[in-house]
Amino acid sequence: MSRKTKNLISIGAVLLILVGIYAVKFIFDLNPRLGLDLKGGVSLVYEAKGKSIDTDVLDKTVEKIRERVDKLGVAEPEITVLGTRNVEVQLPGISDPERAKELVGKTAQLQFRIVQDSKDAKEVKDDPAWKVTEGDENLKPENDVILPLKEGKTTLLLKLGPTQLTGDAVKKAQVAYDESNAARITFELTGEGKGQFAKITQENQNKQLAIVLDYEVESAPNIKEPITDGKGEITGDFTDKEAKDLEIVLNTGALPVELVPLTEQEVTATLGRDSLSQGLLAGMVGLIVVALFMILFYRTLGIVTCLGLAVFGAYIYGLICVLGDFWSLTLAGIAGIIVSIGIAADSSIVYFERIKEEIKEGRSLRSTADSAYKSAFRTILAADTVSFAAAAILYIFAIGSVKGFALTLGIATIFDVYISYFFVRPFTSLLSNWEWVGRPWALGVRMPAARASGGGSK
Repeated sequence: MSRKTKNLISIGAVLLILVGIYAVKFIFDLNPRLGLDLKGGVSLVYEAKGKSIDTDVLDKTVEKIRERVDKLGVAEPEITVLGTRNVEVQLPGISDPERAKELVGKTAQLQFRIVQDSKDAKEVKDDPAWKVTEGDENLKPENDVILPLKEGKTTLLLKLGPTQLTGDAVKKAQVAYDESNAARITFELTGEGKGQFAKITQENQNKQLAIVLDYEVESAPNIKEPITDGKGEITGDFTDKEAKDLEIVLNTGALPVELVPLTEQEVTATLGRDSLSQGLLAGMVGLIVVALFMILFYRTLGIVTCLGLAVFGAYIYGLICVLGDFWSLTLAGIAGIIVSIGIAADSSIVYFERIKEEIKEGRSLRSTADSAYKSAFRTILAADTVSFAAAAILYIFAIGSVKGFALTLGIATIFDVYISYFFVRPFTSLLSNWEWVGRPWALGVRMPAARASGGGSK
């Protein structure tokens, strides 16, 4: 197989793969998945309470939050663990950030407790025996607690026994409305929960059963008769939104740990669009400057670089679209792409400088195109290996937007080696067959005086 045929096959394979990527993009109508800083939305960071937090607990917390956010209707959320006890929740494009914050951080610890006694809060105002229970060391499922319940203008203090049943026993919850159009939550228990609930209601007839959510009493209905069908309801002064959110947290289950908000950042959609426009503008300016530099100094070979950068950019954009479910484009990611433009240009510079040295020695472009690349490739590979290693270290140890920069830079570095070897090298080799391309002036080579006059040519 001739050298020309091998070069054509190499270039054809690169373009064929590129066509395949864009075929997938257009067939499935795939577009880049924009991160929070480009699309707008809210970013929340929470800290898990407790002396020591197990990794599995944090992973389960992330799963629970993701279920809640999905039911809230937020598209493409990013929920990740930061460090050993923090959870970051990024919600791009969200229209009601306050509701999202309330829903995400809600522990939703549902408990059913028997009311042992009750008093009007005004009557026992100064009685230490009826002090409302507070503090993590006291608010535990196995402890008796005293909690308030508002009934109209009256506040009752309820003395509640240990937890009889938790929200884990809830199989399904949904919003319902009574005759006055007031919202309430109806629930159905699991098979095991159904039996436990029946036993509780049988043993405590004519007593009140308090339904407690995150240590706030939502209601305390009387047990008139045993409930054996495993169904019940939670009533209270709910708005439609509160009822819907309660339905979501009951269906997804309680968070394994209590989360304390650390930081909160809101990015407007306008600011996101501005950031995207500025990032793209910076990329275009960088690309134009690099292209002009390459054409000015390398002339015909500079055009090869521009074609290589065009293929490089097409690969990056196509991959961002195809991998949209796994790869969000952020402002830091755009910065990584801009930096990678310089890396891609550097690879061509290393190769072309080697060619220019050979031309100055009197060799022809055709004779040196392949041999120069063999020498240059070792330098290109070494430089890109260092860049990739730096990107990998950043991705492993960094947090937040730095990961987006590292991921983009790492992928771009791999593409640089691929395009340099399979596109720029064979394209340059093909051009070397044209006699006028190999002339020094067409390559931006300034020949020494002796060479220019023809002396000592090889």
